[in-house]
Order: sequence, then structure tokens, then C-alpha cells
Amino acid sequence: MRTTAPASAFMSRTAAIALLLAFHAAWSAGCSDTEQGAAGSGLIETDEVIVSAEAAGRVMERFFREGDELSEGDVLLAMDSTRIVLQIRAAEASLAAARANLETAKARLAQARQTESFAGAELDRVSRLLGGGSASARQHDKAQFEYDSAVKARLTAEAAIAAVGAEIEKIRAETARLEREREDTRPRSPLSGIVLETYVEAGELLSPGRPIAMIADIDTVSVKVYLGARAFAGVALGDPAVVDTESGGRSFAGTVVWTSDEAEFTPKNVQTKESRSGLVYAVKVLVPNPDRTLKVGMPVYVTIQSK
Repeated sequence: MRTTAPASAFMSRTAAIALLLAFHAAWSAGCSDTEQGAAGSGLIETDEVIVSAEAAGRVMERFFREGDELSEGDVLLAMDSTRIVLQIRAAEASLAAARANLETAKARLAQARQTESFAGAELDRVSRLLGGGSASARQHDKAQFEYDSAVKARLTAEAAIAAVGAEIEKIRAETARLEREREDTRPRSPLSGIVLETYVEAGELLSPGRPIAMIADIDTVSVKVYLGARAFAGVALGDPAVVDTESGGRSFAGTVVWTSDEAEFTPKNVQTKESRSGLVYAVKVLVPNPDRTLKVGMPVYVTIQSK
């Protein structure tokens, strides 16, 4: 015997299909105004950093691959630093020689001060004798000359120490520069994150400014949605938001961290053809992603819960 489904069941299925079509239309439209708040679709983004070479040289070894997780300060690759190492050794030898010269200059200064002290005392003694008539003007002139010569010798010794000190500082600065160049041959990751792209291989010759890798921090991601004027008017910085993945399996909490100052034409990738000519406002939502479930480029639907 053939049975027929009740009319009420048929109407329930029709209503369910209509709801699904309505949700799909809202997703495809890219922005909408809901009773719960402003809503729109967008793609997961993150801050990406392109690390570039600061020194020239051949890549001897690369320590990362695409998809690797890096910590801040991790060495990305090793470049040939033979030339710089030799220059550092030469600078260190020059520094050792300058320090020896400094010790010699200090010894000469000590001797010059001792000679100056003796010549000063002798000049005082001859001056007293000259006043008492027991010494001649010639003896006084000789004592004065010896004292003046001792003073000049002391000043020369002090100048020599200053010159050697300046030479040492110059060598230290040069050594520090070379050490920095050697450090640049082992570029490090400026942040913790995931390697999205690699741009060099072992054996390649790098020049300053050439990209090495693109690294992104995906522990915190963002999504930009575009809202019409009516929905945008109710959005404020700090408003909470709910981010749903396309699969609908899980929701994520987010926060509005930026809103545009002026309207713009709706981007084609998030808007239907019929409403593409309308003006919308961009809103950026920041989403914590500690377990890294959200991936860069993943489509999501955002509902902003305006206060």
C-alpha cells in the first residue's frame, strides 16, 4: 500500500531547505546586517615577515623548510664567512699590538713624570741659591731648561697614550663591525612562527636585501570583513565577534581591533555581482589561534556582537 507524507512534514522540509539557502546566500554575499549584529565573510590573514639577507656570501647550509615552526632567534642558514673571520683575526692582532704600545707609552709617561718632578725640585733649589748669591744665572737657566724639557716630555708621553687609546678604540669599533658582519652571515628569525615560503637553497650566492624566507605568526590571526553603512554604524573598537569556519564545526572568539575611516567599493572576492557597486566599510577582527586550527587563507564567517 502506498503511503503519502503528511503535509506538515513536507512543509518542515521546505522550510529547512529555505533556511539553508538563506544561510548560503548570506555567506556568498560577504556582508550582511543581522538582528544579532553585523556579519560578513572573509579570509584568515596573519602578519607575515619576509627575512632578507644583510650580508653577501654563498649559502653553505640551510636550516629550515617550508612548514617548519621557528622560535625567535633561530638561525635560518649559514653563509661562507671565511673572509670575515680572517679580517677579525687581523683586527685582533692589531688590537694586541696597540695594547702593548699602550703599556710602553704608560711606562714612558711614568718616567717622564719622575724626570719632571726631579727637574722641578732642582729648579727650586737653584732658585733659592741664586737668591742667596750661591748660584749663578747660568746655573739657574740650565735648571729652567731641564725642567721645561721634562714638562714637554711628560706632555708628549700623555699625548702618546691618548693616541694609542684612540687607536685601540678604532680597532675595537672595526672588530665590532666585523663581528656584526659575521653575525649577518647567520641570519636569524625575527619572530616565532611558521615558514610559509623559502627563497634560497644551499649553494646559492646571496646579496644584501635578497629574500630568504617568509615567516608568519599564526598564534594570533585576523580576518577583514566589509559591512554596509547601517551595520557599520553600530560597530565599535573592542566589540566581541564570533568567527565560524566554513565547515561550521567550531566557533572562535574574536575582537574588533580596527575599522576603516572611509568607505570603499566592495572587494570582488567577498561580494556578489549584484551588490559589487555598493560602498562598504572594512572591519578587522583579531582572533587568538593558540592551537593553530585556523589557517591562512581559510574562509570564515564573522558575526560582530555590537554592544
